[in-house]
Amino acid sequence: MERLPLYCQGERRGEVTLALWGPNGARTEIAASMDDPGDGLYRAFLLGERGELALGVLAPEGGRLGVCRRLYNRDVAYLGKLLRGEARRSFRFEETGPCWRETDCPAQLFHSRFLIDRLRPFGRAWWRREESVLLLALPLEEGRPFPLEFLFCLGRVQRVEGKRCVVYAFREEKPVFWPEM
Repeated sequence: MERLPLYCQGERRGEVTLALWGPNGARTEIAASMDDPGDGLYRAFLLGERGELALGVLAPEGGRLGVCRRLYNRDVAYLGKLLRGEARRSFRFEETGPCWRETDCPAQLFHSRFLIDRLRPFGRAWWRREESVLLLALPLEEGRPFPLEFLFCLGRVQRVEGKRCVVYAFREEKPVFWPEM
Protein backbone atom coordinates (compact mmCIF):
# COMPACT_ATOMS: atom_id res chain seq x y z
CA MET A 1 0.00 0.00 0.00
CA GLU A 2 1.28 3.45 -0.93
CA ARG A 3 0.41 6.55 1.10
CA LEU A 4 0.55 10.15 -0.12
CA PRO A 5 -0.30 13.42 1.61
CA LEU A 6 -3.57 15.14 0.69
CA TYR A 7 -3.32 18.94 0.53
CA CYS A 8 -6.17 21.42 0.72
CA GLN A 9 -5.65 25.16 0.33
CA GLY A 10 -1.89 24.75 0.66
CA GLU A 11 -1.99 22.76 3.90
CA ARG A 12 -1.65 19.04 4.52
CA ARG A 13 -5.10 17.93 5.69
CA GLY A 14 -5.37 14.24 4.94
CA GLU A 15 -4.10 11.22 3.07
CA VAL A 16 -4.42 9.31 -0.20
CA THR A 17 -3.86 5.55 -0.14
CA LEU A 18 -3.27 3.34 -3.18
CA ALA A 19 -3.52 -0.45 -3.18
CA LEU A 20 -3.70 -3.07 -5.93
CA TRP A 21 -7.21 -4.47 -6.31
CA GLY A 22 -8.91 -7.33 -8.07
CA PRO A 23 -8.08 -10.96 -8.86
CA ASN A 24 -5.14 -10.09 -11.09
CA GLY A 25 -4.26 -6.76 -9.48
CA ALA A 26 -5.22 -5.04 -12.75
CA ARG A 27 -6.76 -2.11 -10.91
CA THR A 28 -5.71 0.25 -8.16
CA GLU A 29 -8.03 1.23 -5.34
CA ILE A 30 -7.44 4.90 -4.49
CA ALA A 31 -8.94 6.35 -1.31
CA ALA A 32 -8.68 10.01 -0.29
CA SER A 33 -9.71 11.22 3.15
CA MET A 34 -9.43 14.48 5.12
CA ASP A 35 -11.02 16.35 8.01
CA ASP A 36 -14.16 18.21 6.93
CA PRO A 37 -13.52 21.99 6.95
CA GLY A 38 -17.31 22.43 6.76
CA ASP A 39 -17.16 25.32 4.32
CA GLY A 40 -18.01 23.75 0.98
CA LEU A 41 -17.99 20.92 -1.50
CA TYR A 42 -14.56 19.50 -2.33
CA ARG A 43 -13.22 17.37 -5.20
CA ALA A 44 -10.12 15.19 -4.87
CA PHE A 45 -7.32 14.82 -7.43
CA LEU A 46 -4.25 12.60 -7.65
CA LEU A 47 -1.22 14.51 -8.92
CA GLY A 48 1.79 13.02 -10.68
CA GLU A 49 4.77 14.31 -12.64
CA ARG A 50 2.82 14.21 -15.93
CA GLY A 51 -0.61 15.40 -14.89
CA GLU A 52 -3.55 14.82 -12.61
CA LEU A 53 -6.44 12.43 -12.27
CA ALA A 54 -9.85 13.47 -10.91
CA LEU A 55 -11.03 11.13 -8.16
CA GLY A 56 -14.43 12.73 -7.57
CA VAL A 57 -16.39 14.54 -4.89
CA LEU A 58 -15.30 14.02 -1.28
CA ALA A 59 -18.42 12.85 0.60
CA PRO A 60 -19.04 13.15 4.35
CA GLU A 61 -18.09 10.02 6.34
CA GLY A 62 -18.10 10.28 10.14
CA GLY A 63 -16.79 13.84 10.48
CA ARG A 64 -14.37 13.44 7.57
CA LEU A 65 -14.62 13.76 3.82
CA GLY A 66 -13.70 10.79 1.65
CA VAL A 67 -13.81 9.24 -1.80
CA CYS A 68 -12.75 5.81 -3.05
CA ARG A 69 -12.26 4.80 -6.70
CA ARG A 70 -10.97 1.71 -8.47
CA LEU A 71 -9.07 2.65 -11.60
CA TYR A 72 -7.07 0.71 -14.17
CA ASN A 73 -3.37 0.58 -13.36
CA ARG A 74 -2.54 2.03 -16.80
CA ASP A 75 -4.48 5.22 -15.97
CA VAL A 76 -2.56 5.65 -12.72
CA ALA A 77 0.78 4.78 -14.40
CA TYR A 78 0.17 7.51 -17.00
CA LEU A 79 0.72 10.11 -14.26
CA GLY A 80 4.34 9.02 -13.81
CA LYS A 81 5.80 9.40 -10.34
CA LEU A 82 2.97 10.17 -7.93
CA LEU A 83 3.46 13.36 -5.92
CA ARG A 84 0.42 14.05 -3.74
CA GLY A 85 -3.32 14.37 -3.54
CA GLU A 86 -5.20 17.66 -3.69
CA ALA A 87 -8.65 18.64 -2.49
CA ARG A 88 -10.12 21.68 -4.25
CA ARG A 89 -13.25 23.49 -3.16
CA SER A 90 -15.71 23.59 -6.05
CA PHE A 91 -18.66 25.07 -4.16
CA ARG A 92 -18.70 27.27 -1.09
CA PHE A 93 -21.42 27.04 1.55
CA GLU A 94 -23.05 30.30 2.54
CA GLU A 95 -22.04 31.52 5.96
CA THR A 96 -24.83 31.87 8.49
CA GLY A 97 -23.07 34.38 10.74
CA PRO A 98 -21.30 37.66 10.07
CA CYS A 99 -19.10 37.48 6.99
CA TRP A 100 -15.35 37.92 7.00
CA ARG A 101 -13.97 40.62 4.73
CA GLU A 102 -10.58 40.24 3.11
CA THR A 103 -7.93 42.95 3.14
CA ASP A 104 -4.44 43.17 1.68
CA CYS A 105 -3.46 45.80 4.26
CA PRO A 106 -4.72 45.08 7.79
CA ALA A 107 -2.78 48.10 9.09
CA GLN A 108 -5.36 50.38 7.44
CA LEU A 109 -7.99 49.20 9.94
CA PHE A 110 -6.23 51.02 12.80
CA HIS A 111 -5.16 54.54 13.78
CA SER A 112 -2.73 53.47 16.52
CA ARG A 113 0.86 53.91 15.28
CA PHE A 114 1.89 50.95 17.46
CA LEU A 115 -0.54 48.56 15.71
CA ILE A 116 0.01 50.05 12.25
CA ASP A 117 3.77 49.46 12.52
CA ARG A 118 3.27 45.85 13.61
CA LEU A 119 0.62 45.06 11.00
CA ARG A 120 2.40 46.68 8.06
CA PRO A 121 4.37 43.49 7.14
CA PHE A 122 1.14 41.48 6.86
CA GLY A 123 -0.51 41.17 3.49
CA ARG A 124 -3.63 39.08 3.30
CA ALA A 125 -5.87 39.07 6.38
CA TRP A 126 -9.58 38.98 7.23
CA TRP A 127 -11.70 41.14 9.50
CA ARG A 128 -15.26 41.64 10.67
CA ARG A 129 -17.15 43.67 13.25
CA GLU A 130 -19.35 42.26 15.97
CA GLU A 131 -21.03 45.26 17.60
CA SER A 132 -18.19 47.41 18.98
CA VAL A 133 -15.51 44.73 18.55
CA LEU A 134 -13.21 44.38 15.56
CA LEU A 135 -12.08 40.80 14.89
CA LEU A 136 -8.84 40.48 12.94
CA ALA A 137 -7.71 37.12 11.50
CA LEU A 138 -4.05 36.80 10.52
CA PRO A 139 -2.79 33.68 8.69
CA LEU A 140 -0.85 31.22 10.83
CA GLU A 141 1.68 29.64 8.49
CA GLU A 142 4.21 26.88 9.14
CA GLY A 143 7.77 28.15 9.33
CA ARG A 144 6.66 31.77 9.83
CA PRO A 145 6.63 33.71 13.11
CA PHE A 146 3.43 33.69 15.17
CA PRO A 147 1.37 36.75 14.10
CA LEU A 148 1.48 39.57 16.66
CA GLU A 149 3.41 37.39 19.07
CA PHE A 150 3.17 40.03 21.81
CA LEU A 151 -0.60 39.33 21.90
CA PHE A 152 -0.38 35.53 21.58
CA CYS A 153 -2.29 34.87 24.82
CA LEU A 154 -5.27 36.86 23.49
CA GLY A 155 -5.53 35.12 20.12
CA ARG A 156 -7.66 32.16 19.14
CA VAL A 157 -6.48 29.75 16.47
CA GLN A 158 -9.33 28.90 14.11
CA ARG A 159 -10.15 28.47 10.43
CA VAL A 160 -11.19 31.61 8.59
CA GLU A 161 -12.04 31.34 4.91
CA GLY A 162 -10.42 27.90 4.88
CA LYS A 163 -7.08 29.14 6.27
CA ARG A 164 -5.64 28.47 9.70
CA CYS A 165 -5.50 31.88 11.40
CA VAL A 166 -4.98 33.59 14.71
CA VAL A 167 -8.00 35.77 15.47
CA TYR A 168 -7.64 38.79 17.76
CA ALA A 169 -10.42 40.96 19.18
CA PHE A 170 -10.05 44.75 19.54
CA ARG A 171 -12.35 47.27 21.21
CA GLU A 172 -11.42 50.90 20.55
CA GLU A 173 -8.09 49.62 19.17
CA LYS A 174 -7.25 47.88 22.44
CA PRO A 175 -6.90 44.08 22.47
CA VAL A 176 -9.56 42.32 24.55
CA PHE A 177 -10.19 38.76 25.73
CA TRP A 178 -12.88 37.05 23.68
CA PRO A 179 -15.18 36.40 26.68
CA GLU A 180 -15.32 40.21 27.18
CA MET A 181 -16.93 40.67 23.80
